Amino acid sequence: MERETRGPRPDWQKRVEAEGMLWHTAHGITYWHEGVAYRFSEAEIDEIHDATQACHDMAVAAAGALIGGGELAQWGYSPNAIALIEHSWRNDERDIYGRIDFAWDGNGAPKMLEYNADTPTSLLEAAVVQWSWLTDVFGKDATGQFNDLHAAFVARMKQWRDEHGAFLHVSCVFPHDEDTGTVAYIESVAREAGIEVKFVPISAIGHTSQDGGLFLDQDDQPIRLLFKLYPWDWLLADSYGPLLADAVLGGRIRLFEPAWKMLMANKLLLVKMWQMFPDSPYLLETHRSERPLRAKMERGGSEGFVRKPALGREGQNVTIFRKGQAMATERTSGTYGDNDFVYQDLATLFTAGLGASHVHALIGSWVIGGEARGMGIRESDGAITDDRARFVPHYFAVD
Repeated sequence: MERETRGPRPDWQKRVEAEGMLWHTAHGITYWHEGVAYRFSEAEIDEIHDATQACHDMAVAAAGALIGGGELAQWGYSPNAIALIEHSWRNDERDIYGRIDFAWDGNGAPKMLEYNADTPTSLLEAAVVQWSWLTDVFGKDATGQFNDLHAAFVARMKQWRDEHGAFLHVSCVFPHDEDTGTVAYIESVAREAGIEVKFVPISAIGHTSQDGGLFLDQDDQPIRLLFKLYPWDWLLADSYGPLLADAVLGGRIRLFEPAWKMLMANKLLLVKMWQMFPDSPYLLETHRSERPLRAKMERGGSEGFVRKPALGREGQNVTIFRKGQAMATERTSGTYGDNDFVYQDLATLFTAGLGASHVHALIGSWVIGGEARGMGIRESDGAITDDRARFVPHYFAVD
């Protein structure tokens, strides 16, 4: 695993905009950053693939254990959430996609940090934009990329069409460049798979009491199948949350990702995974209390630990405690300070550079239809990956 400096394509802005990525620069800061790239060996790509598949399988097993053991209330889920989770799991509702974030510097095993399983973004840049970069930069040279994302996504949506029919509503917050760009890509994939798609902003979704209670789009058309780039916990916290739960349980609407994915997106699942699989080389010790990890750090058994909000996003409200430091060494602010928190062993990110140019790299590895299919890399200036992180392309040298 090496970080290389490279000259960006002279027309890179036009190239990525033509592919639908309009958020390549934000507030004067370049988000899509092709001035550098990461080079891997084939063996390293195999290691990332295997770690991704293993962690996904462990996450599914942990979710099943929580549901099967009747533990959801103990883990903070409301009655509506429990009913929806159990309903979707019992009916074997299949998911579509997710992204597992790893810390890895090429040594030892990749370490799972979290699973963005409900509303993951950075999909377009991982599936399409970095692939075009690869073909533009290397042509037919002997290089590859861990990226079967687009083909796998189309195949999964074809399965979805066969399971559910050929019409789908898609929704997100609007306007929002990244979210609408991600949903636009999902729309294009669905159409390639033979599905008719209609976009409805989250704020435009209405409700009627007719026919038992239906949700409607901006043209008063009933929404039967909805892909939403909007978190389940936000939906259930809204005033229409009980109406939504009633409609889902009554079979009048079905959402994707399915409700059981809210377990995967909750970092509390990492605690259950550690309890079930403490010998996994890919998992970091994780607890609901800081006491075990603080004691471990103080006796020299670790370099530190991290406190994270269970439902936090974009690196908000994260705190790092390092060995030998009386106080927290790094923290971020945010809107998730009232969450439950998890406490996780500190992992080693790939780092490069010195001083002001020092960067940390995080690997985001994608799962489509339950299979590891590709990855992307985000760089940040600090050890906490936040919304100012930059997406950079990668490739591997073919042996």
